Formats: sequence, C-alpha cells, structure tokens
Amino acid sequence: MHDSYGMLLRSLRWSVALGLTAGLAWTAPPRLAAQDISESLSSLNEENGKLYIGPLSTGLAAALNSGFYHTADVHDVLKFDLGFRVMGSFVPGDLDTFQPVLPDTITIEGVTFVDPYGPAGASSLSSPTVAGTGDGIVLLPQGEFRDSLLSLGENPSDWAVQFPRGFDIPVVPYAAIQGALGIPLGTELVLRFIPSFTPDDDVGSISMIGGAIKHSVDQWFSDDPPLNVAVAFGFQHFKVGDYLDANSTQFSLIASKKLSLVTLYGAGTLENANLDISYEFEPDIGVDIPVEIQRVEFTQETPNDVTLKLGGTLTLGPAGLNVEYTVASRDVLTAALIFGTF
Repeated sequence: MHDSYGMLLRSLRWSVALGLTAGLAWTAPPRLAAQDISESLSSLNEENGKLYIGPLSTGLAAALNSGFYHTADVHDVLKFDLGFRVMGSFVPGDLDTFQPVLPDTITIEGVTFVDPYGPAGASSLSSPTVAGTGDGIVLLPQGEFRDSLLSLGENPSDWAVQFPRGFDIPVVPYAAIQGALGIPLGTELVLRFIPSFTPDDDVGSISMIGGAIKHSVDQWFSDDPPLNVAVAFGFQHFKVGDYLDANSTQFSLIASKKLSLVTLYGAGTLENANLDISYEFEPDIGVDIPVEIQRVEFTQETPNDVTLKLGGTLTLGPAGLNVEYTVASRDVLTAALIFGTF
C-alpha cells in the first residue's frame, strides 16, 4: 500500500509537471527575487514566454530601426562622420501586464481535472510583463484537483505556481557606434556596430553589426536644391547570448534643410524586425525525480510598420548633437553625439 501510494504521488508530480509546461512557471519566490530577465524566461513556456517578453522584444525592434540618419545630405567622397547613438523605445502603459495562459485540464492516472489552477486569494488572472512592476501572479490548485491532493495527504500550497516578476522597464534602451563615409555617385555608406562584450556569464555576449546605403536624389535635379532629398536602405543583426537573435530592415525617404547651425529633417520609413528567442524550460517541482529540460524556441515578428521620424542636428565645428523622435506604434527617442566633416 505504501509503495502504491508513493508511486501514485510520483506519477502525480510527473504528470502535473508535464501538464504545467502548457503554461505555468515552477519557481519559489525567494529564488525569483534574484532572477534576471534571462532566468525569468527559463521559467516560462512558449505561449507565456511570448506574452511576458513581448513589450521588451517589440520595443527593441522599434529601437533597432531608429537613429540611422541625421540629415538627407550625403557626404562628399571620402568625407565622413563617426558618433555614438542612444535610442529608447517607450513602453505603452497597457503592456505592463498580461493574461497568463493556463492549462484547461490535467490528466493523472486516467483522471482528468478541469480548470486545475486559479489565482490565489481574490487576485485577478493578471501578471506583470517584463516591463511591468511587482511580483508575478501566484496560482493555486482548485476544485477537484485540490481535493485530490488533500486526499493524498498533500498540501495544495506546495503545488503553488509563481510567475516571474516585472522589471519596471518604461523605456527599452539601445545604443550603437555608427560611422558614415561618402563614396562616388552621391552615395554614402553607413556602418553601425556594437563591439562584442559579455556583461555577465548568464547573459552571454552581446554584439551587433549593421549598415545602410544612402543615395542623394536631389543631385539629379538641381545643383542648389531648396531641400536635400535621399533614399536609403538599412539592416542590422543583433545577438544576445544564445537566447536572442534579431534582424531588422528599413527603407527610408529622407528630406532635410540645412540652416546656419541647425539641420532639420524628416523621414518616412517602412521597417520590420524578426526576433528569434530560445531558452531552456525546466520545471522546478522540488522533489527528487528526473525532469526533462525542454528547449523552447519561437520567433516574434514585427510586421511592416510605417513610421515618421522628425529630428534636428546642431553642428559646432567638427561636432554635432542630434535628437530624433520616431512617431509609430512604438515611439522612439534618439540622441547622438557625432564628430566629422559636416
């Protein structure tokens, strides 16, 4: 009888662990308090992972495509500029929380329990995203599933499920070193990069490489145009450790007007980004039974987005200060310090 009881408990724990990979996180609150974002991701499956990390990945996609240009004018041959750019994508307030996806049923030893989990206490079924604030929702066994645990001498609280906390990220940051070089035929080559570095062993190395080509359109119509007009195409590849691989592209039509010390410009762009996210999911059920580590991989694609970029560049000798604001589904503010031949 004792052996049968033990085998039933082991079967229960194993089946529940597998069932909860359909949408739950098994982590204890003290451990969660020290988690970073990558560790929080490892406690989620694909559906909830997308919902939890969505504001950060979408914000990063918006920031990737910002700050490529500070004028429509094109450098003369072998003229250049070099600078450092910082971008921040604003996270809308309605993306601070998400509704976790829970399993509809759990089947153990041929018995199916419907709606096995619910929010603890009187809390609603809402949990902070990575950009939100506060602790994640706690879920407890309910209904017939709870009754079955009690009948087996189990404490239902030991089967509580804790979702990751929010990290209070109102703005998704991004930065890059960028240079531009004039080449023949009224064309300019742009190189953007982040030197590979490893801020933390858990995060892994961070690197980025990107570029663009900008071509003057006004040169074909006038030697002294009232506005500088250019078209451009840019791309980037951004990688963080083994869990984030992002690619973005953009097509731009840029117009600018140079005054005495300030250049004002605007650009219409068509841009998109794809982010491949992968992480390991390992339910932590606190008992000594083997639990298979699962590799979760999914792609978050930002569809083609039409944006309007408005900016200005103040130049004082070889130095320039640029500020740009992107009006889109996710607004982005860019600031850049630039040195070169203006």
